Amino acid sequence: MARIGIVTCSNCTQELNCASAVCLGDMRKKKGFFDRYKDQDVTLMGIISCAGCPTIYAPEKILKRVRALKDFKIDSLHLSYCMTAVCPFMKKYIDVIKKEYPELEIVEGTHQPLDKSEFGKAVKELICAPRRDMTDYILAR
Repeated sequence: MARIGIVTCSNCTQELNCASAVCLGDMRKKKGFFDRYKDQDVTLMGIISCAGCPTIYAPEKILKRVRALKDFKIDSLHLSYCMTAVCPFMKKYIDVIKKEYPELEIVEGTHQPLDKSEFGKAVKELICAPRRDMTDYILAR
């Protein structure tokens, strides 16, 4: 049995409200980057978002997130498709995680790949879209 964890992009899950439904659907169907488990049962031990893109300390912060999954004895850690497409820290995250947990298999992806360039443009457009926020409300009073 494969015990896996998934780390998603916090911008995609928290800012853009991605429910990870496609990632989880492909995991259930053993498609995309989950096809490696086609001959075994898969147990999702947890799904977390990354620590965001806060500072140069993001790589260290990711270890706290991964530990939350690793403590449940995962065999593999999947970095969500959105992380592979838009995360500026992904390679650094992988290096830090491999150093801390050398026995942990890191899989770069979840659901079936889309065109990364097109996906990246769409994510940027959504994240950077003008919208009203609390400051607009307060200043309008």
